[in-house]
Parts: sequence; C-alpha cells; structure tokens
Amino acid sequence: MPKTTKTTKRTTTKRVVKPAVAPAPELHEMHCGCKCTPMKKAFYLGGMFILGFLVAFFFVCPCHKHGPKMPHMHSVFVNGCLDTTSVKCPKMQEALAVADADANGCVTEQEFRAVKRAMRRDMRERPEF
Repeated sequence: MPKTTKTTKRTTTKRVVKPAVAPAPELHEMHCGCKCTPMKKAFYLGGMFILGFLVAFFFVCPCHKHGPKMPHMHSVFVNGCLDTTSVKCPKMQEALAVADADANGCVTEQEFRAVKRAMRRDMRERPEF
C-alpha cells in the first residue's frame, strides 16, 4: 500500500494595524438642544466682531461721512443781532469781527450763516488727517 502523506497548510493570520483615529471634538450641549463645535464658536465670534466693527465705523464715527465736523455753536441773537460773547470758538470770533457786511455794528443771522459756511468750506478743502 502506498503511503500517503498528509499535507497540512498553516494559515497565518495577519494583524491589521488600524490607523489611530483622532478623538472627535468635544461637543457642548446648549440649552436649546443644538451642539456647538469649537469651529462654530469661532465662526460666530468672528462674525459678531466684524459686525460690531462695521456698525461702529459707519454709525458712530463722526469723521467717516463728512470729514471733521464743526462743534455745535449755541449762538444767541438779541433783537436780530448776534451776541458775540455766546460764541466760544476763537476762530469764529475772528471771522465774525470782519463779517459785518453792511457795517452797522450788528451781525445778522444771514451774515452769521455765511461765515459758518465759509469756515466749513475751508475745513473740507484742507483735511487735517
């Protein structure tokens, strides 16, 4: 009888190395039930900063639209003539000294407005910044 030989195959199992998985970002449960990631937080915070900056720039900054503004002058007119002591600006007082067009010693509202317009025009033509 012929001799039969048994052949056995050895099966080797290969170990598969799985790549390391980064842990998921920590999610914070909000009171409304939505989950907020750190990226969402950064996005919202950056958006609010930019929005706040734009609002402050366009609505609060007095020099954005019309250049430097003149201070409010609360001028007092007595019997149609300007009370020169009510004007606090030294440049305006110098301009009012020569503003009397009809040389009657009285600066009227029209003459006062003309001096004020001329000073505004000078400020616009010569920006200080």
